[in-house]
Amino acid sequence: MAGDFCTELEKYHPSQQANMSLFEASGMASSAVCATSRALSGAVSNHCYWSFPYRSAASTQSFDAVVQRVADCANAQVYSKENTVNHPDTYDLRRFTIAGKIVDVSLKDKAALQQTIVFLRISVAP
Repeated sequence: MAGDFCTELEKYHPSQQANMSLFEASGMASSAVCATSRALSGAVSNHCYWSFPYRSAASTQSFDAVVQRVADCANAQVYSKENTVNHPDTYDLRRFTIAGKIVDVSLKDKAALQQTIVFLRISVAP
């Protein structure tokens, strides 16, 4: 199944706004909320997110599983980790470059919402 996900990820382009099947193939539950966004530069990105109870083990396990799935596709290509933000909620971002795309997987604790959210975002590399 990882091979199918990687093949779809390599072919995927964020302009495919209506085709969110790649996000479903990420291995996450089908309760994803998906959207398309546009940066000030005009670049398009697609993302899906999954909500979990605040700081639950399920959120961390899901985040780790999606990171591993994307890392399996990256084959030692560019990888970075960033987890500093200037607000009290926690944030963990893993960024990969795969076939000319930036693939971000992030874990965000939202205390005010009492939720932890896992994001999978795909955009075109600059």
